[in-house]
Amino acid sequence: MLKAVRELGEYVIKDEGLEPLDILVEQGVGKPEVGKVICIVFERDGEKIIYKHSHIEDYELSKVGKYLYRDHPSHRFRITPTDKISTIEKSLERMLYWFKKFKKYEDVPLISLLEDEFSKNKENIEIDISEKYGTLEDNQKNNSILTIKISENGKEKYLGDFDIFKEILKEEGMNEFWSPEVPKKEGKCYLCGKEGEVCRPREPFSFYTVDKRGFASDLLSENSWKQLPACSDCVLFLVEGRNFLDKYLKNRFYGQQLFYYVIPSFIFGKVEEEIIEYIKFYEGKEYTKGLVEEEYDFLEKIKEEKEVFNLIFVFCKFKQGGKNFDILKYVEDVPPSWIRKLYDVFTDLTSTFGEKTLKKILGDKWTGDLRDNLKGSKKIDKIGNLVRTFFPTSKETGMYDKYFLDVIGDILAQRHIGKDLLINAFIREIRNRHAKQKGWEEKLLSTKSLYLLTFITELGLIKGGDKMSEQIGEERINLEPRKEAVLIEDFFTQFEHAFNTADKKAVFLEGVLVRFLLDIQYRDRKTTPFRSKLHGLKLDEGKIKKLLPEITEKLREYKAGYYHWLEELISKYLLMADNNGWHLSKDEISYYFALGLNLGGIFKVKEKEEEGKRNG
Repeated sequence: MLKAVRELGEYVIKDEGLEPLDILVEQGVGKPEVGKVICIVFERDGEKIIYKHSHIEDYELSKVGKYLYRDHPSHRFRITPTDKISTIEKSLERMLYWFKKFKKYEDVPLISLLEDEFSKNKENIEIDISEKYGTLEDNQKNNSILTIKISENGKEKYLGDFDIFKEILKEEGMNEFWSPEVPKKEGKCYLCGKEGEVCRPREPFSFYTVDKRGFASDLLSENSWKQLPACSDCVLFLVEGRNFLDKYLKNRFYGQQLFYYVIPSFIFGKVEEEIIEYIKFYEGKEYTKGLVEEEYDFLEKIKEEKEVFNLIFVFCKFKQGGKNFDILKYVEDVPPSWIRKLYDVFTDLTSTFGEKTLKKILGDKWTGDLRDNLKGSKKIDKIGNLVRTFFPTSKETGMYDKYFLDVIGDILAQRHIGKDLLINAFIREIRNRHAKQKGWEEKLLSTKSLYLLTFITELGLIKGGDKMSEQIGEERINLEPRKEAVLIEDFFTQFEHAFNTADKKAVFLEGVLVRFLLDIQYRDRKTTPFRSKLHGLKLDEGKIKKLLPEITEKLREYKAGYYHWLEELISKYLLMADNNGWHLSKDEISYYFALGLNLGGIFKVKEKEEEGKRNG
């Protein structure tokens, strides 16, 4: 991964003609339209430096090389005496601390004279700049910096106009990128192969660690500097590479602390200009498909089925105030063709879970298909949102961040996902809503679970899925030529991977029958007492078989014998399951029953038709 980031950084540096100072200076410390710069002005006259006054200027991006702002990793001071203002008192403290921290430069007359005059006039300076700061609007205060200017021969100069401050920024800024406990050595750079002074880099990737695959091969903590030595040029390439990633290829991912990078790794070691320009084109723009899908448009060179890069996904979590982060999941060598397939399959399911079907399940107020109602403007977010639904960070059902990222990572890496892991997650969340009698949410979760199960199955990623034997495939129950039976047959055909055994069909249809019963109870009594017999959706084979006669008895009490065809169909599938053997776990039985219970509205005929059959 580091080599891919280095390639990006080298390309940007050479393409834009950047110098080391351009890379080290931090640009995002103010907003040009509102930001202000409070300047502490000293006058230099021969061997004397005298404090003159302070004034306010507009913050200008074109002058970031003049302000020379860069934070220090400790946050106690900055690399130069330019500070982003939080309060005037703290900024002055950091400036004075800067002179103490960099005592090694006190032999430079400009530095020593500035320190003396600054210290002598601290109170006057604080009064002056506090008065100026007090005149600013709140949004201006939040985007302002404090810096020093030196007037010579009637011309005011910034810190960036003096070689000594530029040298300090280069030297101290580069030190920030090396591991402090590791000495520099002569050796070969791991990234470019050149001989020279090398060391183990720390920044710009604070997520660098010695126990993650993909950063360096066979990396051990005690000799990590030998395993990943880098030269100063490559470190600057890494810095600019991360700057590029942060600007164009960094995405929030379900919560303030989670995000991911998607990094192009060029197969032939040459960064394609067309692709980089396309990535830049989308900075700050609103678009519906998302970069990870839109990238196909800049793959015109792959018309002959040749891919020029793979993708690396790095899922991270912020720590220590947001600047540093840990890597939680790392997936490399993801071909764009696989991403294309993900979205093709995901999108193809839209018709299956369209508005007309969802209205039958969720009510007439529902609009749009299921995909469009998943949060997230980008499709990678929508796929992720679907997975996140069943692996949440929840006080109610538990914390499942690791499983969530594992499933996302397995989908991207084309690795198999355990069937039991999915089913257990589905029924856990459905049971939670069932226990709280949140019927609409229970139906929505059931619908989403079938969407996700179908999506992953269509990708060929289900591990531990059962297969229908030839005998079961040949045994086909002759359904009555009625509308509901046709709908059921079409449903089983449409989701043949999910409903590929008799026991699944039997349990599902029993759930459908209970849905019909509960609807009748609610229609007549405005309550659903039969819910109490569902054992909180914790079912097994014995409970399923015991439940069927209880359902039919209740239907007779409500004079609803017009569902006898469904009762007979369930009995036939139960018999077939007994003949071929039950292969479902308790959670699977509970899940397929819950699917029938919550999706049963798809097969329900209109009330008038039911009445006609009741009276006929």
